[in-house]
Amino acid sequence: MEQEDKKKALLEVKMFLATIILLAILIAVSGICSYVIPAGEYVKTSVNSVTQEVYHTIGQTPLPVWKIALAPLLVLGSKNGPRIIVLILFIFIIGGSFSVMNKSGILPRLISDLVMKFADRKRLFIFINVAVFALLGSTMGILEEVTPLILIFIPLAYQMKWDSIVGVAIPFVSVTIGFSAATFNPFTLGTAQKLADIPLFSGLYLRVPILIVTILIVALYILWYIRRIEKNPEKSYVYGSDREIKALTHYDDVVLHQGKVKPALIWMGICFLGIIATVAVCSTVKALQDLSFPLIALIFLIMGFSVGMASGYEFKKVFKLFKDGLIDFSPAIILILMASSVGWLIVEGNIMATMMHFVSLKTQGLSRELAAIIMYLFQLFMNFLVSSGSGQAMLTIPIMSQLGDILGLTRQITVLAFQLGDGFSHAFWPTNPLLMVVIGLAGIKYKDWFKFMLPLQVILAMVSIIFLLIAVKINYS
Repeated sequence: MEQEDKKKALLEVKMFLATIILLAILIAVSGICSYVIPAGEYVKTSVNSVTQEVYHTIGQTPLPVWKIALAPLLVLGSKNGPRIIVLILFIFIIGGSFSVMNKSGILPRLISDLVMKFADRKRLFIFINVAVFALLGSTMGILEEVTPLILIFIPLAYQMKWDSIVGVAIPFVSVTIGFSAATFNPFTLGTAQKLADIPLFSGLYLRVPILIVTILIVALYILWYIRRIEKNPEKSYVYGSDREIKALTHYDDVVLHQGKVKPALIWMGICFLGIIATVAVCSTVKALQDLSFPLIALIFLIMGFSVGMASGYEFKKVFKLFKDGLIDFSPAIILILMASSVGWLIVEGNIMATMMHFVSLKTQGLSRELAAIIMYLFQLFMNFLVSSGSGQAMLTIPIMSQLGDILGLTRQITVLAFQLGDGFSHAFWPTNPLLMVVIGLAGIKYKDWFKFMLPLQVILAMVSIIFLLIAVKINYS
């Protein structure tokens, strides 16, 4: 067993280093951009009694080498620092709690029951889960909150004879497309419409069809991939690494702790209901939105210890299992900090405004259709730099809505271009800290995830452009 643990640790280190190298390259490129791209800023200016954002060039602000090198630490002092710290603590608590539930045998028991229930209805299982997670993202703006479920769906996928990519795709990709194809998402759609000065959650007559189409696309794409690897497991993008992980962790052997299983499952159910209630309340009550993460983390903490003790372990043993989980999840901190620092460097170098100004110049004089597509592509690129949906809205919508007015595009179209450009690529860009944590938990290399996601991203981009052209055609408002 000790030999297997060493092999598993070596495999995890290899995967971790590959991701670290990719993020280090992106950090270096972001720093270099501050030397070659002119610096600028947008300043609020009153023109004919109307306040507008006007671009001004400023002196070049190249970032010193030490600042680029220490960006993963300095980002904690940025305005997004508190959010990053909360995410790190959230991941830690989840890691500890799931370690307790896994080692106590309760989590394997739950997974085993699910496998038996849907053994002959795998396709139905996919459609139900994709639809549910997409609706949660679309209506309540859930995204980071699905991270804990990765630890359930990965072993579940293994037992269904699928792979770790499917285990991540079912909850994470589904909630991401729902987050983008928003109908009542307060964090992206709500923020963008408020900034664009249009009625809150208006335009549903086009957004609902977008959500339905994207749900069908993602469900069918996952089913296509499942059929492919079921026919030939070697066609899995993670065939080699998954085989090693399964051999070392014995995912196929469900060994239950001989404790009180029923009380533990009851505690788990109560806590999950508490999480659902917390998300529902915090997403609808604006004053509580910032408390959703801490409250969910607290419930997971309670769930980990209560499930462990209900299953028959003493507090001392539960605490040890929780501590082991913290240690296992500690590498996620580095991934979060490095991924977050890419966009921070772009902002610190004062080149974000210059990029936006460049797009505004290039779209003037174009047809409304082409201008809408370019605005969408710009938002898609911006999501590479700014992983926060509400942050991207606050940064771009005041300027893009003005540009849309000049180009003859309704503000609803401007918001739609932002919405489609912001969300789908959350599951694609390596600068999204959440994505790197999720695939890190699954032991998936980014290059393998890239292979899986690229065709889906191309399809979603084509669908986005089609809906944008429809929006322009009907003068969407």
